[in-house]
Amino acid sequence: MSLVKQLANLALFKMGAVHPIAGPMKVQWELTYHCNLKCQHCQIWQIPYSEIKKNTLSFDQQKKIVDDLAANGVRHVSFSGGEMFLQKTAYDLIAHAKSRGMKVGGNSNAFLINKAIAAKIAASGLDFLYISLDGDNAETHDAIRGVPGAFDRVFTAVKNLRAASSSIKIFFNTTINRLNVGQLVGVGARGREAGVDGLTIEMTNTFDKYSPVEGLTLDESQLPLLRTQIKELFEKYGDLLPHQMGYFDEFETYLTNRDALYKYRCVAGYTSAQIHPNGDLYACPVAFEKLGNLAETPFADLWYGKQADKVRRDIKEGRHPICWITCVSPANQYLSYLSPTKFYKLLAPSTLRHIVRKI
Repeated sequence: MSLVKQLANLALFKMGAVHPIAGPMKVQWELTYHCNLKCQHCQIWQIPYSEIKKNTLSFDQQKKIVDDLAANGVRHVSFSGGEMFLQKTAYDLIAHAKSRGMKVGGNSNAFLINKAIAAKIAASGLDFLYISLDGDNAETHDAIRGVPGAFDRVFTAVKNLRAASSSIKIFFNTTINRLNVGQLVGVGARGREAGVDGLTIEMTNTFDKYSPVEGLTLDESQLPLLRTQIKELFEKYGDLLPHQMGYFDEFETYLTNRDALYKYRCVAGYTSAQIHPNGDLYACPVAFEKLGNLAETPFADLWYGKQADKVRRDIKEGRHPICWITCVSPANQYLSYLSPTKFYKLLAPSTLRHIVRKI
């Protein structure tokens, strides 16, 4: 499917359509809920392995879905978990998606990425890897991630990946909470030292299996510190940040007046979609209403079906949970600025490139 058709699809979205003429630009796919860390802002690690194994697709099923996505014009697939590299099919699945012409990204805690794993990742053809870094020191990161040594493994992984491949783009991703809000500038410094390609940052969101432990999310008393940290982060490491200040400005809105974010119509279910390990298809990671199951029904039948149109209509009319995460929120904000009276707010070309990669 041509980029022209995808852009026409975006234009229809902007004009209010709820039925797309193209498949999503990007699909996020949780390959497995198996995880080797015990993060405070996520409950996936508490899912019993017997349940995980029972509800994870076979490699043949996964390949068939990749083929289906490619046939429907998906330009980018991003794999995650749990920890994606605990799924032994991950490397072959990345290579298969690449063979079908898609850009492929991944999200990892990096704990497993020794020299041998880095070589397998490089051989797979992975384009982007987002590695979680939740503090500028081992004490904070390891406390949030729930396993000693996790911090050091992040930087070992970056070195191993750089040695194995010069083409993989590596980003650090930080989830802000009350334990690390004062360390965002430090995370920027760590990113610079490690030589990563960029930093993505998002608030701790509170939905379903990603709900944080009690007391982890920011409170309003920490907003002055958050503002100061973001300002200094832009001053010192702005070249590492693909998202513009407008995205960060809404962190405070998410914390204090979440419903105000309904002013941005969400692209979820229109230019992006989410797949769970068992093949369930959703509009986005919030996964508030299922569209169907890809192990049972072809993608096109679900994507263009009545249930998907209902979910898209609910999203358009504000009948959905609010999040503020990097997979859709910058795109929502960007598209809201595409009007004759708001051209002055258009994001920088570097941001647009990142959004196109993410959707």
